[in-house]
Amino acid sequence: MVNLHRGTRAARGIRQPFAVKFFSDYQWHSQMQLHPFPEPDAPELEHYMLYSHAEIVAILRRIGQERTLVTVYTGEQGEFAVTMVLHVDPDFDEATFDMPVNPEAQARLLGAHELVFVVFFENIKVQFRAQLAQATTYEGRAAFRVRLPTQMLRLQRREYFRVRTPIMGKATCLVPQANGAAKYESLQVLNISVGGLAVLSYPHNFELPVGETIRNCFLDLPGVGPVNVAFRVVNVYEAEEGVEGRRCGCQFVDLPPQARMMLQRYVNRVEAEQRKALNNAKSA
Repeated sequence: MVNLHRGTRAARGIRQPFAVKFFSDYQWHSQMQLHPFPEPDAPELEHYMLYSHAEIVAILRRIGQERTLVTVYTGEQGEFAVTMVLHVDPDFDEATFDMPVNPEAQARLLGAHELVFVVFFENIKVQFRAQLAQATTYEGRAAFRVRLPTQMLRLQRREYFRVRTPIMGKATCLVPQANGAAKYESLQVLNISVGGLAVLSYPHNFELPVGETIRNCFLDLPGVGPVNVAFRVVNVYEAEEGVEGRRCGCQFVDLPPQARMMLQRYVNRVEAEQRKALNNAKSA
């Protein structure tokens, strides 16, 4: 394994990432709420930088345990792939990630000189960098590994909160069956953000193939209403112990502004309900 980049891009004279081209005149403290792109190196962000090896390992492990989708940017033109943390090994100073399904995405990832990982986790935007990924396998599946980062950026951010749906009034997703456009399978939504969702499917009734884009789906968001969406299936895992079915992580594609607004309204509502319940429990 090669070493991670140890200094800042600005100090080493390396070109800034593509996000700076899009937001060359931006003020980071106001625009960080508006985009999912990597944050550039900036003195103002130093306050949000984490250097503790133990904390970085703990955060990566929690991201993996929650099976949260991670976006990895592979080039200055905005190319990216979606992955997940599979394993974190502090003894070997490396983290292993799920290999993208698309061959072109695999080639870009393995050929990139630097990777920027961005994930929205526990109401925080987490970002870190790695140099040169290596192809490997993990528990029989294709994967890639990188050196553990020596620093990690954590920013409070409100655009892509991913929330667990409440026990009462859970959101559901109607997905068209392949054998008939008029037939739909109702899937339970496990968690959701304006970037994607996780659903529970039952393979003896319905399959969601990894890499497939499924259109004309209908999200039923309690208190908000139905939303027509399309999504790409990113990964499929067996559900947690004691739960029948498979957990499918999906990324929204071609999301219209109205649908995005309704999703954000639902996420905000669920988050407010969860915060209220937590405060009531503390005061009880």
